[in-house]
Parts: sequence; C-alpha cells; structure tokens
Amino acid sequence: MGRSKKRSRASSSRLNPLHKAGSNNNNKDANVVNKRLQPLLQNLSSVVPNDRSMALSSISVLCEDAHMRQLLLKEKLVHIILSKLLNDSNSDIVVESFGLLRNLSLEEGYDVSIHLWRSDIWTSISSNFAKIIDSLSALQAAEQQSQSKPVGKAKIESRRLLFDFADNLLSLVVALSNGSDDILNEILNENKINEIFQVILQLLQYGVEKIPVNLFNTILDLIYDLSSESFDFIDLVSNNKDISHFLNELSTDLHPQANELTRVLIEGIHCQFLDMKITYDQCNKIIHSVCHSINDIDPVQLMNDIDNPEEIVPATDKDETSKVIDKIKNYNAKRNESMMKLQSIEIAIDLITAIIELIASKYERPESHEATIPEELVNTLINFLPHVFMILKDTFTSRILIGWNNLIWLYITLSLTEISEELLVALWSYVTQLNNQDDLSIKIGGMGCIWAILKLIYSSGAFEKDSQALTNLQMVNNSEFVGKIIGEFQNSEDLELKQKCINVLSTYAMVEGQIEVNKEIGQFFLESLIKSNVQPEILMEMTNALFQIYGDASYDYNEPIFVRGGFLSILKDQVVPNLRQQFKMVDRNKDPELKERCHDCFTTLDSFIHYKINEGCVNQ
Repeated sequence: MGRSKKRSRASSSRLNPLHKAGSNNNNKDANVVNKRLQPLLQNLSSVVPNDRSMALSSISVLCEDAHMRQLLLKEKLVHIILSKLLNDSNSDIVVESFGLLRNLSLEEGYDVSIHLWRSDIWTSISSNFAKIIDSLSALQAAEQQSQSKPVGKAKIESRRLLFDFADNLLSLVVALSNGSDDILNEILNENKINEIFQVILQLLQYGVEKIPVNLFNTILDLIYDLSSESFDFIDLVSNNKDISHFLNELSTDLHPQANELTRVLIEGIHCQFLDMKITYDQCNKIIHSVCHSINDIDPVQLMNDIDNPEEIVPATDKDETSKVIDKIKNYNAKRNESMMKLQSIEIAIDLITAIIELIASKYERPESHEATIPEELVNTLINFLPHVFMILKDTFTSRILIGWNNLIWLYITLSLTEISEELLVALWSYVTQLNNQDDLSIKIGGMGCIWAILKLIYSSGAFEKDSQALTNLQMVNNSEFVGKIIGEFQNSEDLELKQKCINVLSTYAMVEGQIEVNKEIGQFFLESLIKSNVQPEILMEMTNALFQIYGDASYDYNEPIFVRGGFLSILKDQVVPNLRQQFKMVDRNKDPELKERCHDCFTTLDSFIHYKINEGCVNQ
C-alpha cells in the first residue's frame, strides 16, 4: 500500500498577483532581478521601517510564485533575512520574517530547511519561544488586573502580533521537521520538545477560546504532524501529563471559531494516538466525520481562487504605498482562508488513506479480535469512499491516486469483489488516461492503480477467457495497452515507475486466452534481462515476474510461448550469464540488503530453470 506524501503546497502552479506569467529566459530574468527584485531587497536594509516592511510584504507575496522564489533565493534572500531581519527593531518585521522563512521551508523542502538548520535557526526560535512565554505571562497578569477596563487599540494590536509570532514560530518548526528526517530527529530531542511543549502549554493556559483559531490549528497541526512521523513523539506526548490531558479532552467545542481544518486535525490526532488500538467502528466514524468536515468546500472553486488571485500592481510613488499595503493585506487574508481549506482537504485525504491502511493491517494480524468487518464499514468502503474520491480526483489527483491504490488493495485483502461495473469502468478510464501527465507522482500513482485494478479483477476470478470484465475495460487482447506500458517503461528514468510498469505487465500477462499478448510481454522481459547496464532492482523485478507468469504448466500460454518459444534456452544461455555479471557489480559493502536480494533472486532463478526442465520431462 502507499502513503500520502507530506502536504505539498499549490504555489508552483499558482499565478502570482505581482508577477505575470511569461518566458523564463535569462535576459528576462536578469531584467526582473535588476528592475524588480534588487530594489526590494535593497529596501530590506532601509533605515525607514515602513520601507523595510513594505519590501518584506511584497517579497513574501512574490515568493508564492515558484520561479520568482528561485530568483530571490539566488539573490541570497535567506541570508538577508537571517542576518538583517530576525533581529530587526520593528516587531512586525521580525514576525513576518519568521513567517516568510516558514513559507520558504515548506515550499522548497530539504534545501532551504537544512540551510536554515545549519545556520542555527533553532537558537533564534528558542530565544523567541522564551520571549513569547514571558509575554503571555505578562499579558495574562495584565488582563487579570484590568478586567473591567476596555482594551485599547494598541493592546489589541500587541496581542495580535504576539499570537502571529507564536503561530509563525510553531509552524516553522513543523516546516523544518518536514524538510529533513535529520532535523526531525533533532527536534525530537527532549530539550527541544520540552521548549515546544512549554510554549503550547502557556498558550493553552492563557485560554484556548482566547487565541485565534489559526494559532489553535497550528498547535493541532504540529501535534498531528509529528505524531504521524514519529512514535517517539507519541511517547513524549503520552509522558507529558498536561499535553496528554489536553488531547484527552480535545474536541471542536474547545474553540468557538473551529473550522474545517480544526475538525480534520482533531480526527487526525485521535487516529494517530489510537493507531492499532483503533476499532473498525472508530475507523468508520472518523472517515465519515472527516468527509463531513470538508463537505462544504467546493474543490473546483477553491483551486480557482488559489490559481487566479487578484493582481497587485507595485507602488510607483509614496501616495500609492498605503493602497498597495491594503491590497496585500486583503490578498493575505484571502490566501490564508484558501490555504486553510486546501490543507483541510489534503489532510482529510491523507487521513482516510492512513485509515484504509490501518484497516488492512488490523485484518491481517493473526491475533486480531475483529476478524469480521462490520457491514457499515464495508458499505463505507464500497459505496461511500469511491464517491468521495471521484469528486476530488481532478483537483487533488496525486493524493487521491494513493488513496485509490490503498482502497483497491484493501478490497483484495478483504475479498470485496462486488464493485459496481460502472465504477470500475469509470476508474479504469480515469487512471489509464493519466500517462500524458508530466507530474511524476501522478504517473506513479496512476500506474499503481492500474496494477491494483488488474489484481482486483484477477483475484476475483473475472480474468477468465471471454470475461465480461475484460470486455468492459476494453482489455481483450489489448496489444496497444501493452505497447503503451512498455513505452512508459522505456521513456522513464524513475525506478518506482518502471517497477510498477513491470507489475502491470506481469499481471496482464497471466490472463489466459491471450497468447499473443503474453508472448509480447514475455519477450520484452527476456530482451530486457539480457541487456547490460540495467538496474539490479529492475532485473530482479522482471525475473520474479517470469517466475509468476510461467510458474505452472497448466496455463494455456505456457506450452506455445514458454516451451515452443524457447524461453528456457534463453534463460539458461543468456539471462543467467548476464544476471551473474550484473549482480556481481552490486557492492555488498555499500548495499548489503540489495546484494542479498540479488543472491536470492539468482538462486531462485536456478531452481526455476531446473523446475521447468523437470516439468518438461514429466509432460513429454
């Protein structure tokens, strides 16, 4: 089964309100850098706080565009932020600078995250955590002393800034942990985790209902995110009495402005901390609760809002500056709302995908006390979830494909083969038309679903001669389909995609009554197995596929293809010497596990050849 990747932001395909799409050639890039970006970067060092703030806000918006972000990073944006802005005398600039680092870490992943970590960003985070704790304590004390007095505008603004600061710092921690496993492991150090817990507990002590919902969601997101990555974190939470108490009492009633993201994150946290203790009924409840939480979000409209923001024309004089600032604030407010909804759907899909995997794991455990899947859950899996996935498939394609992949393999595990013909045809049509996508994750996800669907039909016994299932999918002797999969294999450099292509071909080759299709696939595997400079993983995958396809003399294609086609001689005389040579090149010191797998594959091939020789003698 597959796991969803970490939340991927939509910015790379999003039009930027300060940047019109166009050619990214060097001349235009140089012009953009000199005329647009350098003046903004220079203003970050201005002695006028308003100029620094305006430049930082404009740069933050520009960084929403992947190309503009790359240009700014080449101009040492991160270094400028670290060296000049994190200790700025203006608190607003410090807060927004941490927010920009958070966004850069989320968007760029490993490279920016590891650079920040090696630049000792944690020292800045830690010192500012301490400031937040002190400020919260002072704020709480001041509010208790002046309960009857009206709160002034300055105090309201100061409180807003404090909450924004806490939000940006905590979400930066999440972004850094997502960027690198090494960073995650260091963050899970007891001292660092305790610092994070202290900030969270101080915020909770101040009053959940008094902090903004976006900050509450950030706290939930941090707990959900780290618990989904580390059992050690779950143990650390469980050993903290106050955090554990908060999670035990966790519900949407805690915050008056709880939104879609709040509800999804709460269900996610419940799921993570239940893990294998979760019951089938709880799985069913969480699936429906999560889907209900995002039910009112229109995915098409959401992506349209994200992809088509209002254009903001940069200020040409000081008179226009305030108008541009207002537009940027309005843009940020709309963007935050859209990103909240986007994150809600992404986490919802990830969570459903994880629950599907949990159901399979529980069912396959021999000690499971719940051997029978409740009828309500079966109905959810067969009728409800496919409907949800079909609604989201075009806007959240990569994630939905992983969800579909897990769901279909769960059908196979549970022997749920009563899938409607209409759904199967619609799903097959959808996944087989994804090959023209440029996105590698979509190609891999689509190929994985094709393999899973073929396995589902094969395991149900529907792959018989003249099967209606084959006819419905237009897969009777479909040589064109085989050619497309082989073409995808040959045109790809990605190991995972190539392996999935092999899986698809080997499953389809086992359909009886398709001699020519079997011959085409078998010959392709043999031709590949006698080539040099083929990845050992591919050689093993293809060799194992041959064991599966031709492992039984009773298959109708065995005699005409394997026997009369001389496959045995090719295996003995050409494949064995080539694999011996190719597998020798795998360094045991560098990759002992791969070397062991190669050895096992070669040993099995030798046994397979002897088996087929004896099989031929018996059948003569």
